[in-house]
Amino acid sequence: MLQFRQIEAFRCLMTSGTSIGAARKMNITQPAVSRLIADLEDTLSLRLFNRAKGRLEPTTAGVRFYRAVEENFLGLERLSQVAASIRNETPEGITIACLPVLSTTILPLILREFLKYHPNVPVTVDSCGGAEILMRLQDMKVDMAICLAFPPLAGIEVEPLMRVKVMCAMPENHRLASQEIISPQDLEGENMIGWIPVAAQHYGMEQATLNQAGTRVRHVIKTHTSHTRYAMVANGLGLSIVEPFAAKIWRGHGVVVRPFSANISYEYVLAYPGGSIRSELMHDFRDAAIAVAKHYDFGFAC
Repeated sequence: MLQFRQIEAFRCLMTSGTSIGAARKMNITQPAVSRLIADLEDTLSLRLFNRAKGRLEPTTAGVRFYRAVEENFLGLERLSQVAASIRNETPEGITIACLPVLSTTILPLILREFLKYHPNVPVTVDSCGGAEILMRLQDMKVDMAICLAFPPLAGIEVEPLMRVKVMCAMPENHRLASQEIISPQDLEGENMIGWIPVAAQHYGMEQATLNQAGTRVRHVIKTHTSHTRYAMVANGLGLSIVEPFAAKIWRGHGVVVRPFSANISYEYVLAYPGGSIRSELMHDFRDAAIAVAKHYDFGFAC
């Protein structure tokens, strides 16, 4: 049967490179380290090290086994850190996954509201794409996420946050900038900044709307992220049908947005790892998110 002391000796030997170094780390003798390693190899029926000229060189099997050991030790070290935090009364932290455009627009307002009541709580913001957010939720690597709505997935719970209509973004000197509302027909012949199909999620509605209107556009650039889409518009590379969150940020860079007459909207949700126990902090963060979303000022009617 595997013994913790054997695994500890193996890890110390791998990280220090010598049995002397491992012995120092464990505060035992060098022969004791050698015995622990030999016992481990017997238990596993694996040769973990090649012995040549008094040196121990890890075998391929030893390297593979070390990777698994390290993963488990990191988990144990995390438990030790949590226990130390509890002993020292260190505030519990939270980790929030968020789409990049939301992490630079609505999330700072949510955190400002949340930190009014929890000023000493450390917050980690994991800004990533939709697919990565779902994986982090399923793997329970984050406490909560703010993202676009998605079909039901095992291991994830959701709660509606807000729904917003799309806008049409264009350079401030564009011919359509003088119009109050942009229709699909207005985009005939325009260069458009589109979404990469793999990351499209709801954005197929945009192309379907243009097709139904018989409007032909040129998708000169396709990209994953909303901010990149706005940046391309700011540099005169085309127009884009966009979410409205980042409009205020890009207004100072020569981008104007106008309501788009098509009935297209995005739903954003709060998402949680399924079956997880939500702390008081997470309930307070949820309340802050809902309060901010309810009164969020896009700078125009949407």
